[in-house]
Amino acid sequence: MRASCSPSTLPPTAAPAWRRPASTLWQVGVLIAAWWAADQAADALQLPFSGGVVGLFVLVALLASGMVKPGAIELGANWLLANMLLFFIPLVVSVVQFTDLIRAKGVILLLDIGLGFACVMLATAFTVEWVCRYERRLRLKKLLRRRAARRLA
Repeated sequence: MRASCSPSTLPPTAAPAWRRPASTLWQVGVLIAAWWAADQAADALQLPFSGGVVGLFVLVALLASGMVKPGAIELGANWLLANMLLFFIPLVVSVVQFTDLIRAKGVILLLDIGLGFACVMLATAFTVEWVCRYERRLRLKKLLRRRAARRLA
């Protein structure tokens, strides 16, 4: 099948240059507000885990149900992920303040942090792999249905 250059197949005109940064800023603000609301809810309900975890589950549920489209938060989430290192600077500064603790229990802390980091990375990797395989299966089923429909037509 050949691509044509008729006006009906051309992509719509590009959005103004200011729209992408404004959308990113808006989406980052929405994600921060959602985190804050989830944190307040976790405190009010005295849940044994942080508001970030509550917010994550709520956001996953909203995305899975289709109430929130991935494109509605994609730019903001990508920006936050790209600048994640900035959020760890206060951690590094606080390490300097607790040198006595680090001298006394440094190895134990390092093992705890290392194990926690490894667990988070493994859980993230397995989750991403599972979601990718799931999406591939959905795309394959859709493709097979289309091919079967063409054969019948």
